Amino acid sequence: MQIKDLFLKDIFRPINNVVQAEQVEEDVVRTELDEYVLTEEGEHYLERFYRNYLAVYNQPSTKVGVWISGFFGSGKSHYLKILSYLLHNQTISGRTPADYFEEKTKNPELLAMMKEVSEKRTDALLFNIDSRSTSSSKDSEKERIIEVFLRVFNNHLGYSDTLWVAEMERQLDDDGKYEAFKQAIANHNGKPWEVFRLKILLRKKKVVKALESVGYDQDTAETFFDMSREWFSIDAQRVAELVADYCKKQGSDYRIVFLADEVGQYIGNNTSLMLNLQTITEKLGDLCQGQAWVIVTSQEKLEATVTDLDSTKDFSKIQGRFETKINLSSANTDEVIKKRLLEKEKVGANTLKTIHDQEGKLIHNRLAFDKQNTQLRSGYRTVDEFVSFYPFVPYQIELLQKIFTKIRNLGEGGQHTSRGERSLLKAFQEAAQLNAEDNIDNMVTMAEFYPSIRDYLESSITSTITRAQDRARNNEGLEEYDVKVLQVLYLIKGIDDIKSTPSNIATLMVETVYDERQPLEYRIKESLNRLQVAMFIEQHADGSYSFLSDEEQEINREIRVEEYNTASVKERLGNLFFNVMYRHTKYEYKHKEQSRHFDYNKRFDSYVKGQMNHELTMQIFTEGMTDSEAALQANSGHLIILLDKDLVAEAESALAYIQQVDSYVRRKQSSSTSQQQKRIYEAKITEVDEYAEKAEELLKKACENAEFYIQGQRREFSGGFEGKVDQAMNMLIRNTYTKFHYIEEPISFKNSKNEWMQVAENLGQQSLFSDLNKNAIDEVKHFIEELERSHDQRTLKQIVQKYKAVPYGWEEQDTIGILMGLMNYGKLRFIYAGETFNTKSNQFYDRLEKVSERDRIVVLPIVEMDHQVKQELIALVRDFFSNAQTYDTYDAYKEVIREKIEEEFVQPIEKIRGRRRQQDPTSEYPYPGESDIRTIVNDTQKLLAIRDSEQFCRTFIQYEDDIENWYDILETLQGFYEGNPIANFDEAAQALKDHKQDLEIIHNEGLEETVQRMKQILLQEEPTKEISQLPKLTDVLKNIIQEETTKQKQAVMVQADKSLNQLVNIINQYSQYGSIVEYIQSQKSQATQLHEKIKQSERISSARINQQQLNELVEATKTKARQMLKDLMDDSDTVERQPKTITEQELYASFFSQVDTIESEEDLERAIESLKKSLIKELQTHYFVKS
Repeated sequence: MQIKDLFLKDIFRPINNVVQAEQVEEDVVRTELDEYVLTEEGEHYLERFYRNYLAVYNQPSTKVGVWISGFFGSGKSHYLKILSYLLHNQTISGRTPADYFEEKTKNPELLAMMKEVSEKRTDALLFNIDSRSTSSSKDSEKERIIEVFLRVFNNHLGYSDTLWVAEMERQLDDDGKYEAFKQAIANHNGKPWEVFRLKILLRKKKVVKALESVGYDQDTAETFFDMSREWFSIDAQRVAELVADYCKKQGSDYRIVFLADEVGQYIGNNTSLMLNLQTITEKLGDLCQGQAWVIVTSQEKLEATVTDLDSTKDFSKIQGRFETKINLSSANTDEVIKKRLLEKEKVGANTLKTIHDQEGKLIHNRLAFDKQNTQLRSGYRTVDEFVSFYPFVPYQIELLQKIFTKIRNLGEGGQHTSRGERSLLKAFQEAAQLNAEDNIDNMVTMAEFYPSIRDYLESSITSTITRAQDRARNNEGLEEYDVKVLQVLYLIKGIDDIKSTPSNIATLMVETVYDERQPLEYRIKESLNRLQVAMFIEQHADGSYSFLSDEEQEINREIRVEEYNTASVKERLGNLFFNVMYRHTKYEYKHKEQSRHFDYNKRFDSYVKGQMNHELTMQIFTEGMTDSEAALQANSGHLIILLDKDLVAEAESALAYIQQVDSYVRRKQSSSTSQQQKRIYEAKITEVDEYAEKAEELLKKACENAEFYIQGQRREFSGGFEGKVDQAMNMLIRNTYTKFHYIEEPISFKNSKNEWMQVAENLGQQSLFSDLNKNAIDEVKHFIEELERSHDQRTLKQIVQKYKAVPYGWEEQDTIGILMGLMNYGKLRFIYAGETFNTKSNQFYDRLEKVSERDRIVVLPIVEMDHQVKQELIALVRDFFSNAQTYDTYDAYKEVIREKIEEEFVQPIEKIRGRRRQQDPTSEYPYPGESDIRTIVNDTQKLLAIRDSEQFCRTFIQYEDDIENWYDILETLQGFYEGNPIANFDEAAQALKDHKQDLEIIHNEGLEETVQRMKQILLQEEPTKEISQLPKLTDVLKNIIQEETTKQKQAVMVQADKSLNQLVNIINQYSQYGSIVEYIQSQKSQATQLHEKIKQSERISSARINQQQLNELVEATKTKARQMLKDLMDDSDTVERQPKTITEQELYASFFSQVDTIESEEDLERAIESLKKSLIKELQTHYFVKS
């Protein structure tokens, strides 16, 4: 029995596989009505439609939209067309469309509604909106929906497809001249108007002539034609008005229905087209009040279509208008295919039942998908399903629908896939026909659907498969079966519901009900290997495969040769290990109730993560290493882990591919990248995450069988990888830090300072010095004793690091706690910045806690005191400092002596130095005692600078005589600086400074002796008893200067009076020249001020200085006045001065005009001044000549 014998109907019979709106031939309509399968779902929606449709007859409504949705192959176009037949009610072969449904349903209510509607007059206008549109397929250039609706409506009325021509026809019709016009065209041109109008723009004159023949004058006819063509415009309101007007003329029971197929695809993501549909539906509802309906189809539901559009637009109205929503599911498709194509004849059905009874469970297993890699259901649910679907499998319907949708969405199909000219029914019929001659145990594989789909595909897809066929035909590395596998890989590429793993591909390629699964999968894997080698496919990180187009193959080749950084790959693999496989940055080692976190070096082959400065190292090797080589590497502190070389290499390959893809895509992407290339690049970028997961999974597998080496031996551990590493680290620490367990009772980290304090200041504290920590205490004690023997020392930082390192591994707070106990016990001491550092020191515990301070803290062993030195110290401390207490350590004596030295000498000397700093640094007489002060300061500094306690104490003993001298010096210095002597010193020095200029002028023997004596006393290096003479000497100095100042000041005043009188005389001399007098007056004002300063001066030096300035002012005034007079004479317009001879008599009279006799120098000066004034006055009008 052959496959073709199973079916009730001939599978080679012609079936209208694709329902097209424009196919309305009677035989087509009859076949479609006859073979239409009314499914339960279809009946439910049909009943809903009729109920809503009839309701409007009784209650007019604006909700006149019907939205039919369903994915590819759901039968929505067929459903729309059947609705048009039912509404239009055209008799076909003597039967109405409703009559055909009496055989398809037993629903009396539905049949009654069909009959009721069929009795009412209805025009159903069925059309494919894309085919009736006159515009481009580009969204931006698509014709508005209202224009398509108007064109369909115009065609229904017999008008032209060209909208402006139809508008002209409508106006002629309104004028009652349309029929006459058509007759005129036919009479004059021998062609009917319907043919003639196809080239109307070339026949304008003939149209105008026809218009004239029906009653229009020439101007009106030409204007009528031109206006119709050039000024035509239309909107939704106008279209709705035309339809509403037409409906009213037909009567209230009349209905017109616009049935538009593929509206959803036509709109796409074009917001304006959706708004256009909303507007026309709204206007038709408002104006027609239920007489005009709009029924459309779309692959998406209305809500989904609206959601995908511009969110800023309001589409709420369209959802209200399209109240009737019909959503056809895959169940509808299954039922149609089974009834129209796969229905079995009785013998065939029984034969299939027998096969299922025998092989049912095996068949189910052979058709099983991997549940983790697919959402498609496996096999058949029941024997009835097996019989009804055979030789197909139920999943093929769902999968094929997704394949057709993919082809359309990815643009891999030509115009056929965009215009609905493909059919699931056709694909199933053709696949069945391919197997028609085969035995009944033969099943249809997914590869056998490819021939039905091939004609719809772009050449970029088919050429790849054609090349594979040529290579298989010529035995060039491929077989015919490989081509079938390649076809299947193309079909399911990009389908999210199934991953193309070998197991799933085997399910899709089951050829007979008896195929064994294991051989089939083996055969599939061999094909996949050959196809991968030939680069027709590629394997992904998750083990799945995918078809490669020619362009994808080329890109893959380029990616594989893209350079990448091997060090970067190793680094990423190392980070993957330390961040995912074993993510603990520190290992927490637990011992009894305490725990310690150990840092460790992390190294993955040659890659180092972080710093390599820890005692422990985890080294991972992946590049192949023998057992003995690994053991040699596992020396002290090293954990060696060996991972599977092949698995790690595969993981590295995955990470390298990630780097290659990233580098390639970044390098190739540009503004000129095609859409196809962008899709390929995006797919490659998506693969990156899968390859990262693959690398992680491979590394995880490599870790599962890891080998561990510690202390030169291979070690075995149980559990998971992380648990094994924990056990290995635990063993490594025990073998490396062999003295870690000496600390049995640790110091609390959070409360360390308090616990240190208890240990350092309370010897009875038991928590640290109990027997539990005895080993640790002895270890540190022995080290300190060794330092004492070698006269060595260490910083706190060094000691903490010593016991933190191998073989101890102690916590810092524990080591410091032990040192506190040993300090309390008298075994060691601390020095900070050269000073004794103990519990009394400022910030003692804070500085111990701060890591940055530990390098400045020195730990010193305490040395036992020499008996002789101790006795001497006891005596000196008692004698010098009145302290009879005795001490046992050098440290104690050093602390006492330092304190007393500071108190007895350093502080008093610093007080004296502070008083000295108050003296004027420019003073010629510095305070005495500088040498003594320097001696005490230098000696005390030398002593206090000694850091070693023993050396300090021995040096102090050597300073015995010096200290006695310090006391004597300090007593003398304090007598001067803290009493009256320093005040007398300051007064004497100030007096000499104040009268320095007077002393240079006054020549007095007694004064000079006094000054000399004062200087001798002031310049002494040490303060002596002679300082007491300074008050008396200072008083004598001041008295002598006062006497000399009074005597010399009188002579100066005489000169000052004379200078001031000269200015008065000059004013009189130039009295007739205002400008000169004004100038002299201004100078006189300054001269008067200087005269007053001279008069008020208490010192002769200042008086003489002011007198000198007054003389200079008078002379300058005279000079300036003469120059001013000369300038006036040069500029005067009067007659030039006349020569004059002065007689002796005139000179004599002028000379003696102010004096009668000349007995002194003063009389002579007065006579000369009188003569001078007289001559100057004459010079104003004359000049003198010799007689």
